[in-house]
Amino acid sequence: MLSITEEFYSLNNTSANYQKYVLISNSLPLTTTSTILPVEFHLSLSSLNDIPSISVTPLSITSSFRFLGVWFNIKGSRDFVRKQIASECNSFAATLRPAKLSAKQVVYLYNSVLIPKLEYCMQVTHLSASDCYAATRSVRSLVKHKANFSRSLPNPILYLSQALGLINLSSHLIQCHINVDTV
Repeated sequence: MLSITEEFYSLNNTSANYQKYVLISNSLPLTTTSTILPVEFHLSLSSLNDIPSISVTPLSITSSFRFLGVWFNIKGSRDFVRKQIASECNSFAATLRPAKLSAKQVVYLYNSVLIPKLEYCMQVTHLSASDCYAATRSVRSLVKHKANFSRSLPNPILYLSQALGLINLSSHLIQCHINVDTV
């Protein structure tokens, strides 16, 4: 397969960055102290391919990797995605906190920009309601601040469509998965 890929690159006058190749294997040791050695792929030489071999270091089974914008983990750990979602929410809140925006504008940006991004990142990872709640804490705090609400205001009020209409990430993801499963 790699030989065919190299021939394709030659035909199209392009090349690959082998340092960015990713090899995923579920047969590697689980310990992080084990040294993972590169795997050597020997290619068939032809008039279109003059590269005899490619060396790729496999990812650890505990590592997360990105494929088409979605993060995966062979071990099935949700830690990486949980931290990524929290980081996105914190970054969003930190960026908008100094901006002169109303609470409704922040809610609009959260609902129409951040929620679809989070939904996309979480396509293969289901987080619990408490994980979603913890990840979006900074956004709820920001909305309360922008609306001049007390920090002790119950959070469900923020989600009411008659009030601000902030999307509850956990409920939204459940609804998305139900919609996908019924199609």
